[in-house]
Amino acid sequence: MNIEEISEKLGWLPPSVTRIIEKRMKKIPSIKKMLDKENEKTMKVLEHSLKPYSDKFVKYPELPSTGLSHESILKDIQSMHDLETVRWREGYVSGGIYHGDQEHIDFLNKVYALHSQSNPLHSDLFPSANKFEAEIVSMVANMHGKGKTDDSNDVCGTVTSGGTESILVAMKSYRDRALEEKGITEPEMIVATTAHAAFDKASQYFNIKQVKIPVKADFTMDVDAARRAVNNNTIAIVGSAPTFPHGVFDDIRALSDIALKNGIGFHTDCCLGGFIVPFAEKLGYKVPVVDFRLPGVTSMSVDTHKYGYAAKGTSVVLYRTEALRHYQFYTTTEWPGGLYFSPTLSGSRPGALSAACWAALLTMGEEGYMRATKAIVETANKIKAGLADIPELKLMGDPLWIIALGSDSLNIYEVLEQMTQRHWNLNGLHKPACFHLGLTLRHTQPGVAERFLQDLKDSIAYVKAHPGNKEGLAPVYGLAASLPFRGIVSDILKKYLDVVYKV
Repeated sequence: MNIEEISEKLGWLPPSVTRIIEKRMKKIPSIKKMLDKENEKTMKVLEHSLKPYSDKFVKYPELPSTGLSHESILKDIQSMHDLETVRWREGYVSGGIYHGDQEHIDFLNKVYALHSQSNPLHSDLFPSANKFEAEIVSMVANMHGKGKTDDSNDVCGTVTSGGTESILVAMKSYRDRALEEKGITEPEMIVATTAHAAFDKASQYFNIKQVKIPVKADFTMDVDAARRAVNNNTIAIVGSAPTFPHGVFDDIRALSDIALKNGIGFHTDCCLGGFIVPFAEKLGYKVPVVDFRLPGVTSMSVDTHKYGYAAKGTSVVLYRTEALRHYQFYTTTEWPGGLYFSPTLSGSRPGALSAACWAALLTMGEEGYMRATKAIVETANKIKAGLADIPELKLMGDPLWIIALGSDSLNIYEVLEQMTQRHWNLNGLHKPACFHLGLTLRHTQPGVAERFLQDLKDSIAYVKAHPGNKEGLAPVYGLAASLPFRGIVSDILKKYLDVVYKV
């Protein structure tokens, strides 16, 4: 019996029972041997895609005895760049590269080069970094309701390294405020099952219990279930605008009203939508209010390095008040090294990224973001209309521009594998099984939407002609989606990371 057969027999058991069974199973030598064999097989498949340069470039497991020339280093870097650029430049990649125009990239690279030595930790030495970050936060805050109501005049925030850090520091702030002001020592946060994985990371890092709320048939958070989940230990409720998996909007208004009524925090995770939602609203598309115009919203996360078109490595976390932001800040007054303080998790930070982010916002301007948003949403509408000719697929929920696709008649992961064979790099999802295309400016190029639809049709035709195909990553996705033993899946992911760091 292999692990898949065991999964079929035990998949009906509740998670609490399967965890106990799994723990005991992993202690049985024959089971452990079988799992190791399965892991080894999986890693061989993954290593091929993760380490394609093994035979193309010289490896350096140790420092070279003599430094290499700039020319030879740049030659290898250029070669790798050229190999990796083709797919995203031609619009084959879901998300990942959000702008991608060479002129825009060259501009940001010039800005980065000018500030490559800047470090915002030394605010007295690099006052330009102070200017960049203060103005980035202010611009983003004004996009999201600052000053639009009497109680939103004090909206503030910080620049972080990405959406995960924005979420981490926001949850840490709620935890610390709850302890300081309410004496809560066993904090809980209410999140949907579709909330970003960063909230789970915050739960693990900061010892905040997650209360996971199911989603409804439209993949939005069950508001009534969230209301019932509030208790004396609740420090915050989280809503997504939109969710990463299916691109749908939780009912931010209703959820934030619950938080307001109960005197707890509410965080709008707008990492994905922060530079689409405000401009889509101005363009007249049907989008809900999700920001500080709602009195219950007390914090937001907005990624500048996604649809803000900044270089990778910046995001903004916003708070309704400075008092709440203070719980994010780190200070120490007793260190022999002097007074030390930092606004985010990092100490030293690359000021060049903040400079490039500031430059991106200025060069785009409101008109540029409006134009980009219109192009993305129109491309999404074209693809959604084209799905009417592909009855084997179903659109998950009612998204604006993140298109998640499942199937009731086909193994969707086999379709995903065939799309991969056709050069697409899409996001495999599970619970339920599906994959998505996160549309960016790369997909608004002429012919990309049509190519995507045609490749879907061709992939489906192949899967129907070759059912049960076990090639590529399809069986890996399938196993991860169906395996009730989540610890085993976690072990696979850790092995994946081992491969990443394998020379």
